[in-house]
Amino acid sequence: MRRLTTMLTITMATTALQAAPPTADDWWTTMGRYQGDHILKDGESGDVIGEFSVEWGVPFQRLNYRYHSTGGDVATTMTGFCHWDETLGKVRFIEVETGPDGLVTSVGELADVDDATLTWNIKSWTEKEMVRSFQMKDVFGSDGVDRSIEMKSGKAMPTSFVWTSVNQFQRAFPVADQLVGTWNFTENGQAKIAKVEWGPGKETLVETTHTVGADGTTTEDSTVTYMYDRVADRVRMHFMGANGASGWATPLVGKVDGTMTMELSWRGRNAMGQRIAALGFRKLDGDTMTLSMSEFKLEGAPVPEGAAREAMTAPKVLTRAKK
Repeated sequence: MRRLTTMLTITMATTALQAAPPTADDWWTTMGRYQGDHILKDGESGDVIGEFSVEWGVPFQRLNYRYHSTGGDVATTMTGFCHWDETLGKVRFIEVETGPDGLVTSVGELADVDDATLTWNIKSWTEKEMVRSFQMKDVFGSDGVDRSIEMKSGKAMPTSFVWTSVNQFQRAFPVADQLVGTWNFTENGQAKIAKVEWGPGKETLVETTHTVGADGTTTEDSTVTYMYDRVADRVRMHFMGANGASGWATPLVGKVDGTMTMELSWRGRNAMGQRIAALGFRKLDGDTMTLSMSEFKLEGAPVPEGAAREAMTAPKVLTRAKK
């Protein structure tokens, strides 16, 4: 198992890096690109050797990060933080690692920013002695970041790593790709379509339902956004209706006889601010999706029996349109 010394995480930037070292006023714009969850690969073999995450501990003031290795004989864990050091006038990080060398503390300073490259100078110590001194360069690319190490002194370490972002939304909601598409259906005799599309970076889904007029024109009825809740490590769904209603649900995904199912417990408010609730159930079988709703309540009172409730609870069968 190859070890990792410095875990200051790199995420892919959506804009070019600034061409000069950051200042006290703007350093967070560069460091903020480090946020996210990632896997670390050995630069030579391509093997995954660890996982790490980075997030603001104090927004725009301190960036926290943590790492743990995967596989190998000796586990490696690490925690650290990055901040603007007023005394040095530079971005600085401090981290503590436990691994093959025991307890190691590393301190790094951002030495230069040039186009898509960040250069760091780092020194590492155990409780008894300095372990190594080295320079680290991170080069941003379209698929991730390549890291190279140049040893200055001390114990050698691997010279290259590759950083790849982890799509937590797709990890937590692997059925997302099966939902993407245009679906045709009829509701109470009215032709409708539902479009499920990827959001930016394929980290969200957006589902819009439209009524189809006799002349083929469409009117949007509702929008459901699927998004990742990092704190709960779950995907949430947010509903917005043209009638002013809105609500939340957490999809519970499972399988019945090999067919993907999704259970939903909706809670929200209508346009008048009254509490609304309903249960939903979806069954996805290839290019056919069945939706049903039940247990409609307004301010805790069930919708009365009758034609209106029957229309609300009638199952809808959606058929995916061919591309």
